[in-house]
Amino acid sequence: MRTSLLFLCLTISALSTSAQTNVIENVAQKLRAYYQFYPIEKVQLTADKEVYQPRETIWFSMLITDATGQTRTPFSNECQVELYSSQGERLAGDVYRTHSGPIKGDLLLPENLQEGSYVLVARPNLLNSADEAFYKRIDINFKNENAFRLQEMEVSNTEQANAYSFRLTNMQGDPAKKEKLEATLYNGSEMIQKQKFRTDTGGQASVNLNFSDQNFERPLSLTLNSRRQELNYTTTLPVKDETLDISIYPEGGQLVAGTQNLGFTIHNQLGQPVLGTATITDEHGNKLAQGKTPTPGFGIVPANFEKDGQYSLEVTSQTGTNEIIALPPIQEAIALSVIRTDGAFIYANLIPPSSVQNEPIYLIANKGEHIFWASKLTPSGPTRLKIPKKDLPNGINQLTVFNQEEQVLATRLVYVDQEAEQPFELTAPREVKAGEVFHFTLKTNETEASLPEVSLGISAAEESKDWPTQWAPWLAINADLEKPLTEASKLLQSPNRETSMNYLLIANRMKNASWSRILNFDREREQSKHLQSGVSGQIVNQSNEPVANAKVSFIHAQNMQIIQASTDGNGTFFQQAIAAKDLKNFAVKAIGPDGNENLTVKFDLSLTEQITEQVQHFIQTRALDKQAQFSPEFYEQNKALFTPVKRPENNLPKSEPSYKKYLMTGTPVLEVLKTIKSYRLEGDKIIFPGGTNSINAQDGALIVLDGHKLGTSSSVLNTISPQDIESINVSTSPVDIQRYTGLNSVGLIEIRTKRGEPLEEPTTKKTESLYENGYRIPRDFWQQKAEHPKQQPTTLFWNPAVKLSPLNHSEFEVNAGHVLGKFILRADIIDPHGQINTLTHVFEIVP
Repeated sequence: MRTSLLFLCLTISALSTSAQTNVIENVAQKLRAYYQFYPIEKVQLTADKEVYQPRETIWFSMLITDATGQTRTPFSNECQVELYSSQGERLAGDVYRTHSGPIKGDLLLPENLQEGSYVLVARPNLLNSADEAFYKRIDINFKNENAFRLQEMEVSNTEQANAYSFRLTNMQGDPAKKEKLEATLYNGSEMIQKQKFRTDTGGQASVNLNFSDQNFERPLSLTLNSRRQELNYTTTLPVKDETLDISIYPEGGQLVAGTQNLGFTIHNQLGQPVLGTATITDEHGNKLAQGKTPTPGFGIVPANFEKDGQYSLEVTSQTGTNEIIALPPIQEAIALSVIRTDGAFIYANLIPPSSVQNEPIYLIANKGEHIFWASKLTPSGPTRLKIPKKDLPNGINQLTVFNQEEQVLATRLVYVDQEAEQPFELTAPREVKAGEVFHFTLKTNETEASLPEVSLGISAAEESKDWPTQWAPWLAINADLEKPLTEASKLLQSPNRETSMNYLLIANRMKNASWSRILNFDREREQSKHLQSGVSGQIVNQSNEPVANAKVSFIHAQNMQIIQASTDGNGTFFQQAIAAKDLKNFAVKAIGPDGNENLTVKFDLSLTEQITEQVQHFIQTRALDKQAQFSPEFYEQNKALFTPVKRPENNLPKSEPSYKKYLMTGTPVLEVLKTIKSYRLEGDKIIFPGGTNSINAQDGALIVLDGHKLGTSSSVLNTISPQDIESINVSTSPVDIQRYTGLNSVGLIEIRTKRGEPLEEPTTKKTESLYENGYRIPRDFWQQKAEHPKQQPTTLFWNPAVKLSPLNHSEFEVNAGHVLGKFILRADIIDPHGQINTLTHVFEIVP
């Protein structure tokens, strides 16, 4: 049945006098209270390139903006940059002091890294959760002249007797004939198949995949190795019966009667977005509508729902997997939809049910704590709104409808593109001879007062991968979204980007912006949770919905003591009587207010644990990105860069000691010591096991800070900030103790701070001071380039904080070097209004 609706069109001004109602003021106050406690800081890290060798330096720049993209002084006074392995092990890192604008930094890669993918993590110290940190993939490639290159020829579903076929060549591009290879197939960490085989005379080979009697819920991992380690390649294979993770997003928030867009997302068990189609059927099995994913992982189905209907969604992935989920019941609720946008307005439809007609409702547009537009409405029927775009900031905003009781009735994300003209022009030659000096210019029509700093870099195209880490798609889109859009860069380059983006945003939500948490925010309760030690978490039912007023019981395994806690309106609980490290000694049980015991207790992870999980998830979701391999053309042009490399099979990167994760979270030094070696306190002296029989035991362990003896009173440890500590060494060896004293034989605690001198031979020049008050001082790229001209020859230029000339014309001089091939000149600019501009220019260095 087709329903015709008569719409009342309204053009609404931002925050008019009539809109200043108590409801809007109260919501604004709650937003400010929440985001002042949990400020939004979007951090972006960009590097000189993405492919490195061990002992090379990652030159990087960070930019921290607020929710609206403004580069004001950050709330966080410091930001950590850390290197993680693909397994989530922290390998290196430093703390940088923050300031407005680009923050320079560098990281010297350890020499014992294996080839493969790693993750750089940038996180301000006021980070609320791990998904707000910035993650950037880098690859380690040895530039081995004996390496093999792999080209996939066929990737098919691993079903029965299917095969994975590929072609192998050497660095010159010639077929790798009759090479002995080994393939290992994994389901997670479980090895399920291993076979040896050879390539043919054309360098081609196939791995047979025989699984006639096995089903797998997630994609499999295939690793290919050669006998002499010239090949170490890993890829992901889809499976026929994989389990899909499907989420649904009715436009406006609730499923309502009438025509409505239903957004859906499809991801596999690794978190990778999947292409597919979705069909809506009613309770009789009739197909009502069908939609597909225009971009991997995100799709929309428009359908007409009846008031008393019962519906389900059948999703079919590209691998043929079918999943059927029941849709929620039809609600008598407001329908909010965005119809279209033009250069001046956002056009939205608002259809109230009869129960809400002629009742006042309140519509706001916000981004973080800022409400940019608001209005009070009393709709008597379907209403079309024209919301002025000039009142909203660039990027993603949130439209939300409230009733008089400040309850959320509907919500919808909307993307705003002010379509400003490109104010910058980049000019550079298309071809440069090796060893010559060339110039490039950057012109702008910006006024002197608004000239931003520019990040400029030139690196070899073979080492500059188009991985999704550019400024624009991150700061303008994905930093705000609960589920990042994998093809955001392509969407931003589309001529219809605003329309496409607003269509896809139906199937998404703002990251860490739950209206339930915001409206029920209790500063005192949150403050108590952060200041006191204890355990916290959430109780959810089988539908993963939070359970309010549930009882959580902690039962000690030895003395059977019972400690209880209750959940609040968000299903969260906090119990300060139990330390997180002691949780393993308790059995935990939850009971709902209705007596339901079929509940799940989800404990909050520490931020360090969250980061580890997020790194692993980040690598998994990008497992389909191809590994870095150099082209035969680049190899032939630059043979001097390549050397024969023998990869040690057990050359594992050294991970940092486990105690460092406690230092990073601010755990008191006395508590950190317990994780290194057990002890007890006698008065204020630290006594290690076996020390009580010594005549000197009463003196306790000697504490040494940066080579200076501080005595044996444990109270001095309370004066040392955990985050200032670089390393801790605990020893009861007389040899170690006698380096400082012959009178104490019960223990030694050596602490070296980030600002202190190391006890062993320093690895950097004595004249080079890399730390000040515990903060890392970045090296100077041009000084390093002058002192070591042969190091890192594929990065020609790096300056992440260039101040443009007030004459609106800045010229730069560069030595082309002797690496041949294509290079990418890149300029990233964010103006004072939060508008992001990226300019690239590809040129070639020839003999």
